[in-house]
Amino acid sequence: MTLFELTEKIKTTIDKSSYDPREKAKLLQSEYIGYKELITFYQECHPTPSLLSLIKQTKLYIPPYETFKQPKTKEYMRMMERLRLEAQEAEYKKLINPAPQHSTLYDTSNQEYISPVQAHKELKNQLTTIVNVFISVGSVSYAVWYWTASSWGLKDSYRVLLTVFFGLLVLVAEVVVYMGYLNKVEEARSREYNKKEVKKVIKSYNVVMD
Repeated sequence: MTLFELTEKIKTTIDKSSYDPREKAKLLQSEYIGYKELITFYQECHPTPSLLSLIKQTKLYIPPYETFKQPKTKEYMRMMERLRLEAQEAEYKKLINPAPQHSTLYDTSNQEYISPVQAHKELKNQLTTIVNVFISVGSVSYAVWYWTASSWGLKDSYRVLLTVFFGLLVLVAEVVVYMGYLNKVEEARSREYNKKEVKKVIKSYNVVMD
């Protein structure tokens, strides 16, 4: 229900009106007046030119807002206790087994950390392998080109075909061997990473802080 606070101005208007003395005394003793009572008073006495003018003499009453506090249930308390214990366990595991890199917004616990030195070494090995492959292909191609001319005396068109064929054959063989090597290295890394480290607590101390 809408309530209006009785200001000094509206009290003066009620006191000077021709309203029923008992109803007048009842209104003046109250701190608030309802909307229906205000309309009844206006219709009986017409103390102001309009109802809006009468309402302006009052002050709208806004009751204080009370925050609803839901009581904590036993299930809620148990869940919060479980979450607290899980958080402590995760913090303890992180303390005894820290990640090799800084934490980010993404979970990198399942990714292997590669230092800049290791990355530079792998890049150097890859470049060396590529150079060795080109040297092998070039050497075999030159040998076939020279051998087909000196030993067989073939035409240049056949020599070109044989040179390209053996060059591609050596290239494919080198790539297959290198890819097999990379697969074996990756498998060895995966097996080493998946090994579980068993740790035992030999002795513990309780530190009491004053």
